[in-house]
Amino acid sequence: MTLLAFIESYYLFVAVTPRNGLDFLFVIPLFFAFCVLTFGRVILPYQEKGIGLKIYYGIVLVRYLLQPFLIVLSDGKLNVRMPEAKADSYPIAIFIYCIELFIACLVIKKWFPFYIKKYAKTIKSKSQIPLNTYGKNVLIVFLLFLLLRFNSWIPGLKILGLKESYSSVAVVFDATIFNCLKGYLFIVLLVEAKRHSYYKSQFKFYFSLAFLAAIFNFISYFGSNRSFIYETAIATLVILIYSYPQFKKKILAIILPLALSMMFFSYVNKQFATDNAITFRTQNTFTLISTIVEEYSNGLWTVARSYQASAGLSSKASFEAFIKDLSDGFSGLSDLPFIKTLNSSLSGLRSSSTIFKDSLKQRDDRGQMLSLSGGFLIIGGNLLGWPFLVIGNYLMIRLLVKMEVASKIVKDLYYKYMYIWMSILMGLVHCYCLQTIVFCWSKFILFYWLVLFINELGCSKRVTYGRHQLTSVAINSEVNNELSSKIKL
Repeated sequence: MTLLAFIESYYLFVAVTPRNGLDFLFVIPLFFAFCVLTFGRVILPYQEKGIGLKIYYGIVLVRYLLQPFLIVLSDGKLNVRMPEAKADSYPIAIFIYCIELFIACLVIKKWFPFYIKKYAKTIKSKSQIPLNTYGKNVLIVFLLFLLLRFNSWIPGLKILGLKESYSSVAVVFDATIFNCLKGYLFIVLLVEAKRHSYYKSQFKFYFSLAFLAAIFNFISYFGSNRSFIYETAIATLVILIYSYPQFKKKILAIILPLALSMMFFSYVNKQFATDNAITFRTQNTFTLISTIVEEYSNGLWTVARSYQASAGLSSKASFEAFIKDLSDGFSGLSDLPFIKTLNSSLSGLRSSSTIFKDSLKQRDDRGQMLSLSGGFLIIGGNLLGWPFLVIGNYLMIRLLVKMEVASKIVKDLYYKYMYIWMSILMGLVHCYCLQTIVFCWSKFILFYWLVLFINELGCSKRVTYGRHQLTSVAINSEVNNELSSKIKL
């Protein structure tokens, strides 16, 4: 891999500069080689038996090796969705690329061993925690909510190959609750199958139900949020294989084709929709592949244009962008009265994504993604942009490491599914901006975690009550012993 990076770096160095400003394109694979030589022996094995770091390392290969090569191969051509960046923005984008990778390597090296020790001590790493009355009651409330609003969300529900949406009205909070419930249905049945693993007939019954629930978990969805579909499909597959490695081949044979079909159709339906058709009719194959990779991996164009959008912003615009980013991040809960009121009051503000898209000066929104680092530059402004970029990348990669370690060590399946899902989301951290990451988290994991949090409160109360009982028994035992000794005397 290191040798390949050096060879590519030399090839890019002697090649014709594909775009104005990309004279130092060869630095990207060269810096990648430096990081692999410096950190690779330590951090590369950390991805074993996990999924988050595998995804992140895969994205790194795409961004630092594949993307520069494709840019040269396609002569640096851009599609109509991508207006050209200023030449002086590209050297900054290359510098940001180096910062992102260096911070990631440092954070993974420092924090992975720390979280290994931390999670190894938790009870969730040793046993399966049952859903008690507290947790079940929350799920019952969620179910009643969906039943009461059945006519509101059922028209928008899509089930791959079985049901299409026949409503133009977007369901937001209903979708959040629905996703939470179907996730728990799958894991509850998986836990029951594990619990009855010593009874053949009962195990077959619960495992069959869990398998069907697993399929339903990722073939049912709302809207066209591709990232949520992908994350759910991968997380479902990973936890099934973790729970029953002996059935790995059968699970992959049945679920993998369905998952890949789901991902493919969701991608095609959105990517090749009518409004994007012109993008693909006017490009050759190399340009098409190159621009898709560059757009969807926070490529050099994205980072350069994001940096360009951050230049010259007022402190007021940057602060408003930060507030609006958080507001939009929680827009998945906008059906809740207080969130709806708050979002309405902030509707006049521009988010960092809006600032980025406005800078492109296009007539319509074509869904271009703001880069993670570019977003930090926008919300930080001229004064705090670069410190925000460093701190923001540090915290995001640390969160990735935390979720990755937890997903591997924790045995409790309810928590394990949550950590796997989050590790997948954070593995894609350099394909998204902060607003998108918060949105994906709040639209599902926030309420999934809420059930577990309330369930733990119930467990804590039970433990406390149990301790009081033990104390009472001990006191009564001492009194009885004293009385017995007096009687004997």
